[in-house]
Amino acid sequence: MKKIAALLLLLTTLPASSQVWLPYAQTDSATLYFDSLRTRKMGDTAFVWDLHDLQAEAKDGSGRAYRSVMHATEYQCRIRQRRVLSILLHTGPMATGAAVEVVTAGDWEATPADSIAGRLFEHICE
Repeated sequence: MKKIAALLLLLTTLPASSQVWLPYAQTDSATLYFDSLRTRKMGDTAFVWDLHDLQAEAKDGSGRAYRSVMHATEYQCRIRQRRVLSILLHTGPMATGAAVEVVTAGDWEATPADSIAGRLFEHICE
């Protein structure tokens, strides 16, 4: 857990100017990107920032409006599993504007090859 906390701290302290968002999927409601500069792989474990840039404003459970969502995600490459470590809701597009952290350390889940998460897996765990 200390390794995860240290890596998450490192990933969040890099300056915003060091982000390079590469698109990996498009849905009806969002364009999905990953940050190629802040992606880290250590052995079988990989960490990535995943950005969902929404086509239209959305609201969270508290009624707060947001336009983009960033996920700090950890992958276990050998067993094709992932879990979300943190979710940030941003008021502006492309992770701009004020941010609210929503969740930390979700449950592990499978990453099927034919899913959107599977597309990102291929970039991160290749």
